[in-house]
Amino acid sequence: MTRLVVPAYFHPAVRPGDWAELARHPQQVRLVVLNPASGPGTLCDEVFLPALERLTEAGIAVAGYVDTGYGSCPAADVLAQIQRYADWYGVTGVLFDRASALSTDLAHYTALAGAARELGMATVAFNHGAHPAEGYAAQADLLGTFEGTLPSYLDAVVPRWVRRWPADRFFHLVYEVPENYFGKVCRLAEHRHAGSLFLTDQGGLNPWHRVPGGLLATLVP
Repeated sequence: MTRLVVPAYFHPAVRPGDWAELARHPQQVRLVVLNPASGPGTLCDEVFLPALERLTEAGIAVAGYVDTGYGSCPAADVLAQIQRYADWYGVTGVLFDRASALSTDLAHYTALAGAARELGMATVAFNHGAHPAEGYAAQADLLGTFEGTLPSYLDAVVPRWVRRWPADRFFHLVYEVPENYFGKVCRLAEHRHAGSLFLTDQGGLNPWHRVPGGLLATLVP
């Protein structure tokens, strides 16, 4: 069954029902990505804590969002953000966003993944937004290998090496998807060997500002 990797870039005070809905569907949710301020920010936002507690009680893994700038962000800054997530929000995972897809940056991300695990991160995800060099698949629990609009997704090509790995290693993020296409896109993701995804009918600078009402219903067996 296809599951959700949820970029939860919405505040519990603004979308409390969305956070509660995720907690009610642990079988459908593989990972929730916490992103209070394009990262952990400079202070703990305690409004998130009750929502995160409900996710933890439901057995849903939570990862902190860290922008790596395609390898340009210093490792010390990246690791400091992970530590803040752990200290303030008790997360046990990290999503490295804007991860490089180049083989020349693989050693950098291998070191980041190892250091994150030493900090207690049980789940390490790279969001490349495209298919990276195959070596990245050995370093993370999840690889985001597509992020874009529905027309781009329909035209996307999957390299052969992807099928050498379990489908649950890969997730796709697709926006500007009409809700009546959700089922079709879920089936397409499965055909493309992606075990997890997130779909939204929203667009703009932050298409991940809510959970579409029909998405969880699409995934219910």
